[in-house]
Amino acid sequence: MKDKIHPKYYNDVEVNCICGATFTINTTVPGPIKVETCYKCHPAYNKDKVIKKVAKGRMEKFLEKQKKIETMQK
Repeated sequence: MKDKIHPKYYNDVEVNCICGATFTINTTVPGPIKVETCYKCHPAYNKDKVIKKVAKGRMEKFLEKQKKIETMQK
């Protein structure tokens, strides 16, 4: 391997989900990391196949703000 081209590797980085789950991973991103869905609350990994807690993404939040601004202008 070439020297000085690879990113630094962090061991035991803490990951926090909005559902309350906390776990550690190894990654090239320094922590702590906050995520909206994890393996415990994502429907593909959940045995119940039901979303436990709905998290709004950036686009939904942006569109809600735009609607509020439009109604205030009228």
